[in-house]
Amino acid sequence: MTTSLRVLETRVAHPLAPIEQLPADALMVSAYHRAHAQELHGIIADLPLHPNQHVLDMACGDGTYARMLAERVGPYGTVTAVDRSPAYLHLAQQHAAESPQRNQIRFQQGDIARLPFDYALFDLVWCAQNLYTLPDPQLALRELIRVTRPGGTVAIFEHDLLHHLVLPWPAELELELRQAQFKSLQRESSSAGAFYGGRDLTRLFIESGLQDCVVTPYSSSRTAPLSADERLFLSAYLEGLRERARPYLPLASYQHMQTLLNPSSPDALLNQPTLTVTYINFLACGRKPASR
Repeated sequence: MTTSLRVLETRVAHPLAPIEQLPADALMVSAYHRAHAQELHGIIADLPLHPNQHVLDMACGDGTYARMLAERVGPYGTVTAVDRSPAYLHLAQQHAAESPQRNQIRFQQGDIARLPFDYALFDLVWCAQNLYTLPDPQLALRELIRVTRPGGTVAIFEHDLLHHLVLPWPAELELELRQAQFKSLQRESSSAGAFYGGRDLTRLFIESGLQDCVVTPYSSSRTAPLSADERLFLSAYLEGLRERARPYLPLASYQHMQTLLNPSSPDALLNQPTLTVTYINFLACGRKPASR
């Protein structure tokens, strides 16, 4: 382990990219992380982690999880934060530099299809809400398993894209929205299963050879009045849903949706005093066999 980590330290440099090159949903994702920081800390606290261990945060994004993981492993543990986006790595480095865990977090540009690490390097590998977006989730999971030490843990935090949020839509409109959303997503991927990643994690783990697989559901709720970050996230989410659904909704239904999403309308969904939003996520943990 020690020798491999010395090699790793020589690989962490990457070219810094302008923040303008961040993915389109970066502001939305960061708002979600801030608005749900307490719940996310709780999920990280449930991981089978111990002081002084070495962790991989794959697809680290803005670095939120890397900092939380670094808190868990303590001053003598390490977190290696990997993302294929130089701009995201730049942002994650900026956040890490302002945190007490700045000396524990290392950064590496890389792709999950071919991680730039030796075999069996990490005690725990973490990947949050990215697996379902990949062309071949099982191939990606096998690569995560490759860099996990025998007896170590692979932890995937995921959701079902079509059922991540429960919003108080009128029932008839919600049914049409889900059908329209599914048709839109089908155009993006030939595998419908890609949109149901959360419910499929147990099968994926077992077929990939992991043992002692446990999938734990986590839910959280928000009620009116919404915080600024919660409103930012939900507004961006709803705008994305509107764009996806638009070509597949009947005109009357689309107009109804427009009214519900118009912040100046008295019927605006996010302005309702009785608003409740529920989030559903899953944490899957599996152990790499000692013989692998």
